[in-house]
Amino acid sequence: MTGDGNPELLVAAREALGWTQKRLADELTRLSGANPEISQGYVSRVEKGSLSVFGDRLDLFSAALEVTPDFLAGEAKLWSLGEGCLYHRNRASTKASTLRRLHAQVNLLRLFLRRLAAGSSVTMREFTLVPMPVGGLDGPEDVARALRRRLDLPDGPIESVTEVAERVGALVVPMSLGGREVDATSLHPPGEAPVFVINTDAPADRQRFTQAHELGHIACSPALDMDAEEMAQAFASELLAPASQVRPELLAAPITPARLLQLKARWRISAAALLRRALDLGVITDSRYRSLNTQMSSLGWKKTEPEPLAPEVATVVPALMKAAVDAAGGVDGAAAIAGTTTTKLRAMLGDQLLGVCR
Repeated sequence: MTGDGNPELLVAAREALGWTQKRLADELTRLSGANPEISQGYVSRVEKGSLSVFGDRLDLFSAALEVTPDFLAGEAKLWSLGEGCLYHRNRASTKASTLRRLHAQVNLLRLFLRRLAAGSSVTMREFTLVPMPVGGLDGPEDVARALRRRLDLPDGPIESVTEVAERVGALVVPMSLGGREVDATSLHPPGEAPVFVINTDAPADRQRFTQAHELGHIACSPALDMDAEEMAQAFASELLAPASQVRPELLAAPITPARLLQLKARWRISAAALLRRALDLGVITDSRYRSLNTQMSSLGWKKTEPEPLAPEVATVVPALMKAAVDAAGGVDGAAAIAGTTTTKLRAMLGDQLLGVCR
């Protein structure tokens, strides 16, 4: 028998849709035909736990929020920014409402994947990466070099950052986030595999750097006075283009837009990231960096760089989805096990799910 709705899950399911309490109240009214209308105040009291929802009323919330009643009645810890396991890479102009929606989505996605894994035959890779302390003599660059050694990665560019993330036990989910406000978000609750949501609306070179950035959050344990985002940025730069290897190539010929495109094809990171690497490694001066930045901007490279890279392919989550669909006898059954609707699961996972549905 399904119990009472969990207020935290009710809030997360609503915020994952980007809805206000008033918008949910209107949808509850529409679905139920209630007269008088269901009020925003009623939804507020339910979400605060002042009122319980169960039975037919829980079914109504379930239909509106596109998750199953048993999902809404479940026990679950939801994580928010500032708790040390939820991160995002976004622009300074990103709206707070956008971040709330994204954080709710990644929390729900984590729960959906856990439920699917529990009901499938797939053995998930155990996450055993212990974060290395960063601060004092040891910087994020040292952690990046240590990870390369641990995984026995060859010198030169990394063929697939997605594969690296999956090798350490992360669940990588490429997903359209409806624009470029946020490049990625990651969630790594204690004792669980991290979940990386990578925005497929960004070009592949940025997706690679972004994913390396998210790896920095789980591989490094920053000192209290260290900026976690700057730390992850430094980690990603060293992981993707180690200073000892890329610096001689940056010095081998004058840095020009054309030269940066040559290096982009080799190192598989953006011309903009390579230009910044040249500055950080002392290959070019500040004034030359600014001049080249202006030049690249006038060429339109800030929006879209030439020579786009092919997107990387995740394998772990698609394998999990295929096993879940096979075990459930179809996509609808797998969605029910996850705790949601087929439409919502398709919207969240996109080609990850479509690849096993055709």
